[in-house]
Amino acid sequence: MRTPPMKWLEKAIEISSVTQQSNQNIVRFLIPLLKETGLSVETQEVKENDEVFYNLIAYSHTLSSPNLLVLNTHLDTVSGGDHSAWTKTHGDPFKMTRVKDRLYGLGTADVKLDFLCKIWAARLAKPWERPFALVGTFGEERGLIGVNHLFKLKSFKPKYALVGEPSNLELIYAHKGHLIFTLSIALKTPKNSSRLIAKKWKGKSAHSSTPELGENAIRKGLTDIFKRGLGIVALNGGSDSNRIPDLCEASLIEEKTPLTQTLLNLMFEIDEVSKELKKLKDNRFNPASSQISLNQASTQNGKLYLTFDIRLLPAMNTQKLQQKLEELAKRHGYQVESLAIDSAMKGKKNGLLINQASQSLKSCGVKAIKKTKASSTEAAIYQQHGAEAIVFGPGISIGNVHRPNEYNSLEQLSLATEFYTRMLKLPAGGNA
Repeated sequence: MRTPPMKWLEKAIEISSVTQQSNQNIVRFLIPLLKETGLSVETQEVKENDEVFYNLIAYSHTLSSPNLLVLNTHLDTVSGGDHSAWTKTHGDPFKMTRVKDRLYGLGTADVKLDFLCKIWAARLAKPWERPFALVGTFGEERGLIGVNHLFKLKSFKPKYALVGEPSNLELIYAHKGHLIFTLSIALKTPKNSSRLIAKKWKGKSAHSSTPELGENAIRKGLTDIFKRGLGIVALNGGSDSNRIPDLCEASLIEEKTPLTQTLLNLMFEIDEVSKELKKLKDNRFNPASSQISLNQASTQNGKLYLTFDIRLLPAMNTQKLQQKLEELAKRHGYQVESLAIDSAMKGKKNGLLINQASQSLKSCGVKAIKKTKASSTEAAIYQQHGAEAIVFGPGISIGNVHRPNEYNSLEQLSLATEFYTRMLKLPAGGNA
């Protein structure tokens, strides 16, 4: 069998591992599969408030082996969003549904099934000569949290890293960075708030690295509110910091409030900064420039919270951009609740790992295409810690992930498994 068993695939999708919730159930499912493969297994436990998360680490020799190759996959997903929009899975994003060659479900492409391909490849690659580790991380979808904790382990010293993301079986050698920031402002309830108007706007979800493929429901709602001169009592929309929101809801009154005017002024200046960002281009990427996307709005404990993100080009001065955003927020009376930056991966087209990967792909009958990626990944963290890293995985990213009816194909899962098998069979130290 060239692909993992179908029951593995179905179970992995059935187990919710939405990024804000503990991933212990998916880890419990995977540990026996790794041990049955013959790998040594460890977990790294991380507590966040009342939730417990795990990095899952399985290895053939030792984690400090020279020339250690890591095959990394994040085990978390974005939320399912509007379940009724999952028409291919009958309204249940956690029920993997096969339609001919396609497998539909949350995490089929981004990126849980990739980890199963790697486990299956490890079984097919025996006996192992090359030292390797299979790593499943948590929190990738909310700022690469798990992989940063991983490097706190003194024994973890990879030299090479294949980082799993849907790449359509292409080799990603460079990608954009990612800046996420959340602003807040106090909400003062107007005296005439007893006469509330409830409004709802629908959009179209998309990955925030390609916002033009979606329709932003929050921006749609704000445009309507500003145009009608309404006052905001509550505003809620979006489910993830890195996804274009497909739904926005608001409680409003019929007259403009100071908050509405403040928000109008803020968004005008945010858009001006976004226009400036678009002037800097790097034609290696698609899209070639950056912009600011408003992906979440929520009303909690008397405050309005707004979460934005920017996909950063490698040449950007992130320190200067951060300072500009902080000054902008202060000018309009907003507090910066959080601001996090994930580095871009500058990468290079030639190196031992990418040359090995090119040869292995060709031996699978797949043309070796080297490309860049508009979104950020854990590969940048591996690169920062001295490992040569590339991004690779089965499935299509653009127009597919972070939206309903996400899918992967059995053909690509099979070819990815064969590719990983060939990479693991290379001699220790490896030659291209």
